[in-house]
Amino acid sequence: MKILGMALSSLLVASVAVAQTPAPPLTEQNLERGLVNLGLMAGHAFQCMPEAERPAAQAALLAFNSILIAQMGSNAAFRWATSFGAGSSHEVDRAFCERSLADWRRHVQEHRLDR
Repeated sequence: MKILGMALSSLLVASVAVAQTPAPPLTEQNLERGLVNLGLMAGHAFQCMPEAERPAAQAALLAFNSILIAQMGSNAAFRWATSFGAGSSHEVDRAFCERSLADWRRHVQEHRLDR
């Protein structure tokens, strides 16, 4: 839970930093918002991935969902999964794919979400 909470809170801090306002306190509502943001980010990045990378990414994303179930419960995993579905079902602007993939890969690496 600690690593996942840190990953979600860093997502909130990053999104707040763009707005140049202080980071919100870590609350259940903010963790849920972080799950939604993380799911949307993952969905967009997944759409931008080359077809050859998608099977490995899908396996990693399913493993991450299993971690969510174990550490935060099925409601959190459902929230993340539905956000991923929303992020991966909308048409993406390919002009943003390079940045989206770089951001996602950096986030996965920094927080070891691929283990």
